[in-house]
Amino acid sequence: MERTKIIIDTDIGDDIDDALAIAFALESPELDVLGITTVFKNVTARAKIAVQLLERAGRADIPVHAGIGSPILNKADVNEIPNQYDEARDGAAAGYGTDGIDFIVETIMASDGDITLVPIGPLTNIAIAILREPALRSKVKEIVMMGGCFYSHLSEWNMRCDPEAARVVFESGIPIRAVGLDVTVQCVLSKEDADRLMTSPKRSAAYLPDLLARWRKVSDHEPMLHDPLAVCAVFDDLLLAFQQDDIVVETQGEYTRGQTYNRSALYWRGNADRSVIRAAKRVDSAAFLKLYMDRVCH
Repeated sequence: MERTKIIIDTDIGDDIDDALAIAFALESPELDVLGITTVFKNVTARAKIAVQLLERAGRADIPVHAGIGSPILNKADVNEIPNQYDEARDGAAAGYGTDGIDFIVETIMASDGDITLVPIGPLTNIAIAILREPALRSKVKEIVMMGGCFYSHLSEWNMRCDPEAARVVFESGIPIRAVGLDVTVQCVLSKEDADRLMTSPKRSAAYLPDLLARWRKVSDHEPMLHDPLAVCAVFDDLLLAFQQDDIVVETQGEYTRGQTYNRSALYWRGNADRSVIRAAKRVDSAAFLKLYMDRVCH
């Protein structure tokens, strides 16, 4: 089987779905994880969590690189500690780089144009990489991302955190498949399944009990698999249905800043026929949840 080469760009440490997505990627034989970069706020703490997760999973061979903590215009506290970070457990983690943008640029530019970027956090790293090296526009195979909401007007977290970065990426010309709230909110683990993750025999899930326990202290709901669904979209053509649409990112609106706006619906499909953006419109949530649990728990 020819595996798809991916780089995961993540804000691991806040919502639990980033860690769940990485574990899922490690258990997906269709994927070859070339590296992980961290983004938004305290990227060093996030990198240490990722290093711990990979080491416990027996995948210390996958490099981790901290990226950019500050959005292009929005303000963010780059010293804020993610809720899943534990100084006693994670503080001594080493073996990560601090050159996330360089890693993205150099890895892709040295490739044969066969690398897919999988951003599951704010798009700052991806945007800055594109601005630093415009040739990435023709070297990235595809961007498969979690973010946005395309068929109803909701402001999604990853887009809202750095609208300017999102706009750079959406206007880059790189083919994009976007997995947004339209479909991800349908993919919620039951309490029974979340509890089963705490006792999974899979080595890839070895650090999940610690991270889940920390996350549950600040959360009042069961895990929603936003980011794992984006990882699934990289290799599965059956569980998600995508629609090509003319999508823009709002950066100016007083109340709508950070929203992904679907111009196709307004202008009788607008320029959808020329768009490089496809947004997920439907998901077989039951089948995806089964696939996730089969891979990460069995």
